[in-house]
Amino acid sequence: MSLHFTVKLRVNENLPRWNDLQDHAILFEERFSRCGRLLHFLAFRILGSHEEVEVAVQNCRITASRNPPTFEYEGAFRCWLVRVLIDEALVVLRRRRARLPLSVAVARVDGD
Repeated sequence: MSLHFTVKLRVNENLPRWNDLQDHAILFEERFSRCGRLLHFLAFRILGSHEEVEVAVQNCRITASRNPPTFEYEGAFRCWLVRVLIDEALVVLRRRRARLPLSVAVARVDGD
């Protein structure tokens, strides 16, 4: 006795295809690069350190690229991206404050 199974694969037409995903990634990078100067300027105004600016902008790119929304207008995308950058810059500031007491304490011990 032999059993035969037939497997039917259903394709969900609503899911993006690989080419669509690649096109979205390219479009995201183009839009992100157009906002690059603005993001660096804002991050520097918040953080005041070039090293921390690079960290915040890179984290913004990673966070935004994970779930990029589809905005029809460039202005809406830019506003959303600025909000993501501000959140990332605030994370960097919190980390800086968390490190500050330790470095001040070490400086006091070394200075005594």
